[in-house]
Amino acid sequence: MVVFYKADYKRKMNDLLGDKNTYKVLRNDPTNTLQKKNNKLINELHRSKIISTTQKFKMNSSAAIAPRLYGLPKIHKPDLPLRPIASSFNVPCYNLSKFIVNALNDLTSEKYNIKNSYDLKDRLNNININDDEILVSFDVVSIFTNISTYLATKIIMNKFGSIQEKLNISRNTFHKILDFCLKENNYFMYEGKIFTQTYGMPMGNPLSPTIADIVMDDLLEYTTLELKNVHNIDIKFIVKYVDDIFAVVRRTDGDIILKTLNEYHNKLKCTVEKEENLSIPFLDVKLHREANKIILNWYSKLISSGRIINFLSAHPLKYKINTARNFVQKILTISHHKFKEANIQKIHKILKSNNFPSQLINNLIEDTLMSINNKHIKQTTTNTDTDNNKFFSVTYIPKLTEKFNRDLDNKKHKITLAYKPNCTLSSVFTKTKSPVELQEQNNVVYEIRCNGKENEQCNKVYIGTTKRPLGVRLSEHEADIRKKKDNTALSQHILNSGHETDIKTPKY
Repeated sequence: MVVFYKADYKRKMNDLLGDKNTYKVLRNDPTNTLQKKNNKLINELHRSKIISTTQKFKMNSSAAIAPRLYGLPKIHKPDLPLRPIASSFNVPCYNLSKFIVNALNDLTSEKYNIKNSYDLKDRLNNININDDEILVSFDVVSIFTNISTYLATKIIMNKFGSIQEKLNISRNTFHKILDFCLKENNYFMYEGKIFTQTYGMPMGNPLSPTIADIVMDDLLEYTTLELKNVHNIDIKFIVKYVDDIFAVVRRTDGDIILKTLNEYHNKLKCTVEKEENLSIPFLDVKLHREANKIILNWYSKLISSGRIINFLSAHPLKYKINTARNFVQKILTISHHKFKEANIQKIHKILKSNNFPSQLINNLIEDTLMSINNKHIKQTTTNTDTDNNKFFSVTYIPKLTEKFNRDLDNKKHKITLAYKPNCTLSSVFTKTKSPVELQEQNNVVYEIRCNGKENEQCNKVYIGTTKRPLGVRLSEHEADIRKKKDNTALSQHILNSGHETDIKTPKY
């Protein structure tokens, strides 16, 4: 939890947006224009039989809004700089971007990418480290704002054959859609102003993480090939997670590798961190050299609050127990047995601070240790038949929810319920996103009252719903009355009675 003076937050955001090489103010909001183009592209996909009619209706946009920019503080860095995030839900190309992501996922390489620290541990099992080698990590500085969309497009189109096999789409059509999602939709709103990002990609765009993976794969391919051909350097072990790279290299090669990484592109620059006291942090573990092997221990930064779901919070009991169980399993499974006692103390401290009962903590630890000794714990992906399941999010009400869940035969009705609390910490935090104005909001129920006329009161109320922006629907009501069209009960009443109503200020 970070507390900012509002003036400091705004100053930091304005300093970010003051970078003329990255951001530019637009005169007009392009959302409506982009929404029309998005729907036109989707219609082309449908006519070409690349997507089904169901996909077409799902991907079409009818109530798009401009992305909202906000800043998240980098609490591990001095002076708490902000990381800009563009909230892109319900933007013109949101569903089209997700469709493109599915096609691009096959372009990411398993050679370098690791899914999590379990994957890292598995890959390190057979790695021996020599005295002349060192553990290092490289970090790409501000990767999303420094990735050239031109470079990303070039890399993707060079691998178009794989995409065509999956989508059966023409090269020109795919290129047009990619440019639309990557370049034309690279804009956002902050404090009522519309900006375009002239370089890089915003965090928050559905495409950004996948594009970053593809570019990083290409960066590592270029680097390893260049090191081999020019410097006769082979990297013994190298993996990455988004923009974080871990490697085992010869001590004399570290500087050359960093230099080669930084030669890939003038905007993408890496920093390096070398092992200290025979260890180095990476992801949520610390890697230690022991003899000629690398062993892992669970690691959390000094800024970590240690907060997880509280045992006294208004959540289903099974959610709280499963959260604690996964936490215990993560620490004890990922860590080498030499760190067991110290980690058990950490587990007790963190779970007790979150009000978990001591007996429950002991049971979870004992169960996990027994499973580890019997080698029962294994990270696998379980395939379940949920294609026909209906998913619902339901407010959690203590005791009533448990009774309701027992009485409902979920399997029979193929229903999956997820429970959420009605009151959360986020409800008391300051909202840093620019609010969506009333006229732009969609999927709303609204109320319009009749004001009657002079010396004649009227208590009638019109209740309406709309999936489109409320302002569009209200304009239609005004047009119906102005053109004397009795399309709705509202216009019928006003036209027949001669009463008046203030359509511009509905309740919702």
